Amino acid sequence: MKKLKRKHALVLLLLALTFGLYNCTRHDQVLNLAPTNGTTLTSIKTSAPPVFAAAGTAWAGADANLWKNAPVLNVTSTVPDVEGNSNSFVGYIGNSTTVTLQSMYDANNIYFLISWKAAQPNMESSPWYFNPAKKTWAQGGAAITYDVNGEITQQSFVSDQFTFLWNINGSCADFKSQGCFGACHQGVTTMVVDTPTGIISSQTGNTMHTNGPNEKLDCWRARMYQVMSAAQAIDYYIDYDGGVMGGGGIHADQTVSNGANPPTYSSNTSTNGTGGISNKQTLTVTGTSKHMTVPMWVKVSDSYTNAALIPSDTLSSAVKVVAVDSNGVLTLSTGATIDPNANTTYQMVGTGIGNGDQTTWIPGKIVAPYTGGEGDVTANAVWTGSGWQMMLKRALKTSDVLEQDVDFSPLTDQQFGIGVMFQATGSINAADNQHAITSGLTLTFKK
Repeated sequence: MKKLKRKHALVLLLLALTFGLYNCTRHDQVLNLAPTNGTTLTSIKTSAPPVFAAAGTAWAGADANLWKNAPVLNVTSTVPDVEGNSNSFVGYIGNSTTVTLQSMYDANNIYFLISWKAAQPNMESSPWYFNPAKKTWAQGGAAITYDVNGEITQQSFVSDQFTFLWNINGSCADFKSQGCFGACHQGVTTMVVDTPTGIISSQTGNTMHTNGPNEKLDCWRARMYQVMSAAQAIDYYIDYDGGVMGGGGIHADQTVSNGANPPTYSSNTSTNGTGGISNKQTLTVTGTSKHMTVPMWVKVSDSYTNAALIPSDTLSSAVKVVAVDSNGVLTLSTGATIDPNANTTYQMVGTGIGNGDQTTWIPGKIVAPYTGGEGDVTANAVWTGSGWQMMLKRALKTSDVLEQDVDFSPLTDQQFGIGVMFQATGSINAADNQHAITSGLTLTFKK
């Protein structure tokens, strides 16, 4: 097991979602970033739009003839060493991947073709595993966990992801000079420690926000389990949120601020979908008064396409877990059982679950489409054998009236940055909070 010290540290970064985005830097911090091969992405006009596959339909990749005239921007995205803070990117600093970007637009939409290298495809979302020592079920998380000596007790288990961050109407002043680092802030730690009692405790602090009440950033986050299962990336925005420690400016589109400082927010649930629900429930352990959190739905076949469950699975191939005993044995609605003591594929091995990415991991989420403003970005992706190729599509101008989306329709230059969550080597499952970044990029349009 690799010993990691908590003293050198780093922190945060770009794109922290309430569901797990991250932490970054202040204005006076030193950033050690890898150089990029150019900083301008040129979008060209097309009369024939790319074809997007429906959710759940296999996509073989982009039409080479359609994209051959679109200029290519090659950049290197690297997990940065963010000085002046503690905890966060230990074990990931310097991991990098090559990213290729292209763009086209037509009368209604803008399209992006993105490719990046990765050691293996990861599509799991908080997969379930069984702890044979404690006889309990638990879920893998986005953060690496450590013991009190700084020893890794569990790697992160998250989906590969790609994120765009856009400066809405040029409103974020620090974005102009620092790129996405201008919206990242000190004080957030993702260190999770196993206490002597076995209870996991985490340290929390401030999360990502802009630096003024009139500043907003548009963010698209393509989690590969969502892309492969629902053909979508989530669309959300980042604002000031009062700029308070302990706050966070990441909000679902169509979430409305009351204008106070710090503000409170209300969500228009009639126009926004969750993108799915957690695949978990709490049951009373058979013959006791104790409770245990376990999966709600499983497949008897033990095979999960894209490492995910979708709503239709609950009506066909998946069955419900109805009971759990003190040994962690699950009883299904069919009367069948799953004994994780005998079937070791459910158990954690060393610092990871099983051995590599497995289709037998029970997914932590039932993936459903986003609706309303959160569902503005359509996505297709294919694993090439050495990385991901993905297309994104969004309307040049959405129905947004709250300035939560970037408006491409004037065909003026737009500032942006990217974040990449990927597996650099076979020894580390994935990077989530510890993601690679390329900042200071510009999208321009060839008219």
